[in-house]
Amino acid sequence: MGRTLHKNIVQDSGKGFFLLPEECDRHSKETPARIYLNPTERTLFRLYLAHPEGIPADHLVAHWRELCTLYAQESLYDEPSLREDKIESLCAESKTVFYATVSRIKRKFTDTLGMRRARAYIIQRSSTGAYYTKARCG
Repeated sequence: MGRTLHKNIVQDSGKGFFLLPEECDRHSKETPARIYLNPTERTLFRLYLAHPEGIPADHLVAHWRELCTLYAQESLYDEPSLREDKIESLCAESKTVFYATVSRIKRKFTDTLGMRRARAYIIQRSSTGAYYTKARCG
């Protein structure tokens, strides 16, 4: 099947979605719920799954190599410069792409699971300013 990233999260490699085996899609009532994320969203989500301590938005650039490695695994781009352009926009000082990506991830989990259940998975900001997800890598 795919890689297990958390006991409740399985990434289907090559298909672009995460399976949530213990969750039911609130619309179709199918189990497991499926959350489709684009390559940039998957990259950012996987980064936060790997860092339960959280990462402030301003410190994303400190994780440049890790982001590049994750994006290379998630993207169809073979050209390193195209991949680096995507990561550069994600880490840009304005944080526009970062905030938009976090927002899209939240919307996709919330649309599928409902707000209450999605809180266990979405990337959120702590009182210290670090972003994190309650979900953890296994």
